[in-house]
This record gives sequence, structure tokens and C-alpha cells, in this order.
Amino acid sequence: MNVQIIKHNGEPEYAVIDFKEYEAMREALENAEDLADATSFKSNGSETFPAALVERLCDESNPIMEYRKYRKLTQAALAEQVGVSQAAIAGIESGKKDPSISLLKKLATTLAVDIDDLVF
Repeated sequence: MNVQIIKHNGEPEYAVIDFKEYEAMREALENAEDLADATSFKSNGSETFPAALVERLCDESNPIMEYRKYRKLTQAALAEQVGVSQAAIAGIESGKKDPSISLLKKLATTLAVDIDDLVF
């Protein structure tokens, strides 16, 4: 690395480096910061989700259905856990029925997500 030191009153005040070296250093610093952020996020116990699931949720797929599938639950198993029929879950997932607030709370708890994650 070629560095030019500029002094002021006999003390180093600035370091001048090649722009390509500066860009490489900046990118390395950003990568290190990203890694530190990711490590911190994982260490606080937060759950992460696969990119494929996030993409389906962003494509406006039904979040209840997507989280149910992600949790490897059938409609019948989810229905049993929240106290409704399989037909009710099918209706909600197809958009033909709207869940009540109390059912949304049960679904969020069962699927281990925030209730806001289920509202579409």
C-alpha cells in the first residue's frame, strides 16, 4: 500500500492513499460491520427466515399459509391447534374468509410469529 502522510505543525494529520485501495478498505469495513450486525442479531435469539419464504411473503402470498407450510403443519393440524375446522383454515388461506382478532392471536402464537406478520 502506497501512503502519503501530510503533516501539520510537524504532526501527521492526513493519510492519502490510492482510490482503489480506499474503496477496498471501505468495502472490507462494510462487510465487517454487516457481519457484526448479523452476529449480534443471531445472538439475541431472534429467529431468521429463509430467503425463499421472505420472497413468497413479499409476493403477497397468504402469510398464514406460508408460515404454516414453513412450520410443516397441515391445515388440519393448524386448525386443531387453534380450535377451528380445517375448512376454516382453508377459507382463510384462500382469502374467502377473514379471521377474527382472537383467531389471529391464536394463529400468531401457534405459528410463533407476531400478529402483524399475519395481516396481509
